[in-house]
Amino acid sequence: MKKFRVLFLISLVIHAPVSGQQKNDGYVIAGNIYGYADSTRIYVDEISGASNGHLDSALIIHNKFRLTGSIKEDAIQVILRISNTSDFKFFWLENSAIDFAAEKGNLAGARITGSKTQDEYNQLDAAIKTSGKEMEQDSLFILAHPNSVLSVSLLRINCFTWGKQITTQLYIGLSEKIRYSASGREILEFIRLNKNIKTGDKYADFEQPDEEGRMTRLSGVRAKAILLEFWGSWSKTCREENLQLVNIYNEFKDRGFEIFAVAADKRKEDWLRAIKEDGLIWTNVTDLNGDRNKAGLIYGVSHFPSSFLIDRTGTIVARDLTGDALRNKLQEMLK
Repeated sequence: MKKFRVLFLISLVIHAPVSGQQKNDGYVIAGNIYGYADSTRIYVDEISGASNGHLDSALIIHNKFRLTGSIKEDAIQVILRISNTSDFKFFWLENSAIDFAAEKGNLAGARITGSKTQDEYNQLDAAIKTSGKEMEQDSLFILAHPNSVLSVSLLRINCFTWGKQITTQLYIGLSEKIRYSASGREILEFIRLNKNIKTGDKYADFEQPDEEGRMTRLSGVRAKAILLEFWGSWSKTCREENLQLVNIYNEFKDRGFEIFAVAADKRKEDWLRAIKEDGLIWTNVTDLNGDRNKAGLIYGVSHFPSSFLIDRTGTIVARDLTGDALRNKLQEMLK
């Protein structure tokens, strides 16, 4: 019965319509910051959503500033920062009158009123600090606040960790408006694509453009052992892992070992530069969707680098092997 209910919920989600709403009223941030000299510039920049970037700036005069504008969503996460300093504050901006009070060097401890979403975030943060159980408090918050922008943001962040079943159940519980927001549609894409792949399962096939723009399928690789590697040119850890993989590839390529690397990049020039600099001579593909790469959604990739080792029968035999652990497994597979 439980399995039938989960399948029913997933069916509802997969066939859900896609729509959206926009909010056009403006916001006014009236600020008091003590300690900065007159004409110090303060900025507010978007850090969430699809249009990351600068929103507005103002000069602090007699400890006061005023920032105005409008956002299309009900709420977005922004950073308010002082020019050329490390003094900043993350908070949730809404189209409303918002009061912001802080002191020089402690914007992080600012007192903010007028944003319902920020109030919700403060309550959640307090619950997490009290219980010490972040994931549990996140899920409880989502269940209790089906119409909150914060709920859909939390679910978008945690969906890879929670997996398809829990994500689907929490998604269904959100209000219709929240489900069809920009973040809600990203969660829906995860639910539609994710295969909940585990060690012992058969691999899931997909295709993406290679360096020359040719559509290239994972199933097109013929080898006794294939490492499906998810990485990003922006990740220092990934780049360090590439150096190890080059040595391992050269050691085992003549024995039937291949690598199929999927990049979580958005800028093709960054991706191509990293391939050249790191000497990656195996198959490289990407859809340039960053960490929302569709292959990554299929495989539920929550961290980079991340890898799946596939044997000659198409079975996933291990995950995230590196260094000597990968060498030892390949020695076993390629006897």
